Amino acid sequence: MLGRESRHSLLVHWAKLALPLSALVLLSTLFLFSSRVDPTTASIYAKVDVNALVAEPRLTAPEYSGMTEDGAALTVRAKTATPDPKGHGASAREVIAKLEAADGGVTDLTASTGVVDPSAGQIALSKGVAVQTSGGYRMATDTAEIATDRSLIRAPGAVRGEAPFGTIEAGRMEIGRAAPDAPYDLLFNGGVKLIYQPQE
Repeated sequence: MLGRESRHSLLVHWAKLALPLSALVLLSTLFLFSSRVDPTTASIYAKVDVNALVAEPRLTAPEYSGMTEDGAALTVRAKTATPDPKGHGASAREVIAKLEAADGGVTDLTASTGVVDPSAGQIALSKGVAVQTSGGYRMATDTAEIATDRSLIRAPGAVRGEAPFGTIEAGRMEIGRAAPDAPYDLLFNGGVKLIYQPQE
């Protein structure tokens, strides 16, 4: 019979042989399975359509910012933007715009789609345009145009929404100033309909 020390020595001897061999077997198994990746199944888990990305290059979370001639800060953000192949700006989706006037007035706009073209001096918004001013006006319209060189926002079509004193509808709307030193005006034209609601 082997003594306790002999059994211990024999166990250590076999462990020195078995453990490295086991490690080699595990390592070989990992390499064996990793080399059997089926490339056709990779697209199932991919979140990016590579073919569509090549056919239609796009920018993710783009941002445009600038100053107008009368000192207002204009910032435009979007979820995605696709540059125009002819160089006429970019088509954007889920657009958020902010015009901060030098006197502290702020106008926020959101839209589902838009075309950002600073070279043409204009940002065109469409599909569910919402306009909110720091003066308490909240308006909805189909399209709106923002000038990039001066403080001017136009809604050429019908607008409807809430004013501090009630509800209002009009054929068109314009936010801007007649001169660089003039105060900002919010103008409604084209069949203006006002429902006055006294403040309680």
